[in-house]
Amino acid sequence: MHLGFSLTPFGHHPSAWREATAPEHLGFDALLSQVAKAEEAGFDFVVLSDRLGGRPIDDLSPIATPFEPTTLVAALATKARRIGFLAAAATSQHEPYNLARRFASLDQISGGRTGWVALPVSGEFERDQEYLGLVSGLWDSWGDDAFIYDKAEGRFFEQDKMHVLNHRGEHFTVRGPLNVNRSPQGKPVIAQLLSGESKALAARHAEIVLLQDPTPESANETAADFVRRLEAVGRRRQDVRILANVVPIVAEAPDAAQAASNALRFGEADRASQPLSAARLVGTPAEIARSLQQWLGLGQIDGFTILPPTVAIGHLFFTQVVPELRRLGLTKATAGVTLRDRLGLVRPVHPAAPLERAS
Repeated sequence: MHLGFSLTPFGHHPSAWREATAPEHLGFDALLSQVAKAEEAGFDFVVLSDRLGGRPIDDLSPIATPFEPTTLVAALATKARRIGFLAAAATSQHEPYNLARRFASLDQISGGRTGWVALPVSGEFERDQEYLGLVSGLWDSWGDDAFIYDKAEGRFFEQDKMHVLNHRGEHFTVRGPLNVNRSPQGKPVIAQLLSGESKALAARHAEIVLLQDPTPESANETAADFVRRLEAVGRRRQDVRILANVVPIVAEAPDAAQAASNALRFGEADRASQPLSAARLVGTPAEIARSLQQWLGLGQIDGFTILPPTVAIGHLFFTQVVPELRRLGLTKATAGVTLRDRLGLVRPVHPAAPLERAS
């Protein structure tokens, strides 16, 4: 079972900020504290969403993280040194070269522990298809061993291992190359939230897909449909990780868990703001763990992204649910240092590597 943690200052419930005891939740140290707990609990990655990626926005949500996601990842990755990071960025708001350079830089800073949650433009499939292909191509600007630092011969890099993209498409023209060495994990991981309009794009590019279904049954059906789309475009199921978004409401006793759920008034929150795109699980730590086990047993899901409604419930998940998952044999220590290692994803071979070996 793979586990991701969605980071917010107060929690994913829109009223969680009203229960906070201090404004420091918005600061970097408070966010780092949550990340450190997720890392200690053995989570594979943290997700940093970007509400401002979907304009127009004319209000400030207490759910949103109060930093630009990639900037925050750069800081967090120097403190939390094992867990991975997925940062959201919209294709409508960034030039492809600059975005490719930013995530390539993050992957160097983190030692190969980052990924990009690609937020596509509604109704612009061809543009986004070109955009994602272009970014991926720019990440191959250099061979793995291109930089040789040969002082005697005065060669900083091997010229034939620099790959100029020279892309000229319908929507973008980019020469390249990046001025960043190839990632320790080959390339940053590409992730997408799976929705109706994004399924075709995700089938071609995503290596992590995040499901937003309200029930295990619908999530399993969505995952099965996605696998069919994946195979139809010639990709393999083992090259993608499918995770379902889950909002846990945890308490020591079943009646306390239900009382906590009632107190959160999800129905009112859904009517007053955007509803959480996730399934809700209510119960004791053991009950939540068994629910996740049963969900995993349906056969299409590789793990879960946890969206705690409050920071306190997130802490309960780390300290009480995760041990139950370990007891059931669902989680274990992961070898390797990169995000791809943690997820069991193969490191992509540079497209020019076979040609270089042949020559």
